[in-house]
Amino acid sequence: MGKKGFRILSYGVYGFLLGLVFPVVSTFAEINRHNMNFSLATLRGLHLGQPLMLVIDAAPIILSASFALIGIQSARAYETSSQLQEMKTDQKIQAQNEHYFLEALISSTSFAVVRLDTNHHIITCNEAFESLFGYTCDEIIGEHLDEIIASGGYEDEASRVSDSVSDGNLVRKISKRRTKSGDLVDVEIVGVPVSAAGENIGILGLYHDISQRKRTEQALMESEARFRTLFNESPISLWEEDFSEVKKILDKIGSKDEVIDRLDIDYELVQECVDAIKILDINQATLDLYNANSKADLLQNLSQILVIDSLEEIRKELIALASGATNFECEIYQKKLSGELIYGWLRLSVPPGYENTWERVHISIVDITERKESEEKLRFMSFHDALTGLYNRAYFEEEMARLEGSRLYPVSIICCDLDGLKQINDQFGHDAGDRAIKGAAKVLSHHTFRKEDVVARIGGDEFIVILPNVDLDENQSIIDRIDLGINQFNSSLIDDDLYRPISLSLGYAVIKEGGSLAEGYKKADQAMYKNKQKKKMK
Repeated sequence: MGKKGFRILSYGVYGFLLGLVFPVVSTFAEINRHNMNFSLATLRGLHLGQPLMLVIDAAPIILSASFALIGIQSARAYETSSQLQEMKTDQKIQAQNEHYFLEALISSTSFAVVRLDTNHHIITCNEAFESLFGYTCDEIIGEHLDEIIASGGYEDEASRVSDSVSDGNLVRKISKRRTKSGDLVDVEIVGVPVSAAGENIGILGLYHDISQRKRTEQALMESEARFRTLFNESPISLWEEDFSEVKKILDKIGSKDEVIDRLDIDYELVQECVDAIKILDINQATLDLYNANSKADLLQNLSQILVIDSLEEIRKELIALASGATNFECEIYQKKLSGELIYGWLRLSVPPGYENTWERVHISIVDITERKESEEKLRFMSFHDALTGLYNRAYFEEEMARLEGSRLYPVSIICCDLDGLKQINDQFGHDAGDRAIKGAAKVLSHHTFRKEDVVARIGGDEFIVILPNVDLDENQSIIDRIDLGINQFNSSLIDDDLYRPISLSLGYAVIKEGGSLAEGYKKADQAMYKNKQKKKMK
């Protein structure tokens, strides 16, 4: 039985005992008034014979029930009182715990913390606050916080922050506050209302020194500004791109080796990756390079600047990135929006911090068209005869070395010699001799041989033809075409300023697989010399 039940029972018993007094007193009064003897029969007759006595006999029950009801109300009142007392005790304990927690927070946090009363006067502060602002706790207790650290232009702002926190709001703000020495420090301010038992009892102010962060942010802003200036004013074409979608496409394929294998053979995948590249920014030099009117003009016509050869270099670029490289260089062949073809030297780099996402990729393209054209011109000159435009001896020797280890056998070599060049020079001058040499070159180069055949002038009046995969012993039609070409040239009436008539002495040799091209060349030269001698003897 609980306290509540015991209290109700106690009140019921007390009411019963009190009610029992009435029938007892009434019974003895009646016996005494009628001078009756005390016995059970007397009691029975007395109580059954008088209705009023029956009513009096019910008094214990009535009072017991009444007092039990009173006990119920008393128990409820007692229970309510106990609960209120427990609540007060709990609130007191909670307030103490909150106080201890608040004190522990203030003393242990690395933030500068100050506790204020409802009038914004300082109650206490921690060591971090003393260190940040240069005051000791003892010298500022009781002082108005805003007058201490917000003087010199920040009073109104500080007052608004304090008032808002006093109204129960949590406030965050980036601002400046003044130290004891008068210096301003950049701080992040957090104002927290402090309450106990549901009542506002003050403010907790937290200050985080963000001076270093602000200096870092300022340095980053200045660095970004310098980068943008260099980017926009650079004379080199610069691109800032986002390859993150490209990386997602490649990551879905599988391992690094699987990605590389797919890129090696799947040009549709390469094109898909090209379409997934996002152009974030380009500079003025890029617009100038591609003859674009604006960024929008270039971005809308990006497909026009790529040619088939461009995809091959982009494929190599993607393989390098998939292999883990953060830098890549290559020559790339592209087209301006106006249609001209250009050669560019492309440099790609992934900035630090973006190696795993490819969200930033920097690309520079240097126009090397003039250099490439000069190189091609120099290459042409180094491997071509200046007078005839045919290949020269250097190219002939290089091609002989290349074919030596190839599988293009049999190889036929034809040696040709312009007949009577010395007599032409002596009789008509060297200009006529040059025109005769050009005539011979025209005969040998004009639809006589295949693209893969090599026709070269290796001396003053000496020409040579290399025919891979040809056996002249089994097919003399090529020799016949040369003779036919000479006859057609000599009979032509075209005014091409070439010397006519001309004749060529020919000799050839066929080199089978395993044979020596150098020996074959000697045999062809000897055969040509024999034919030349026969002509002289006629």
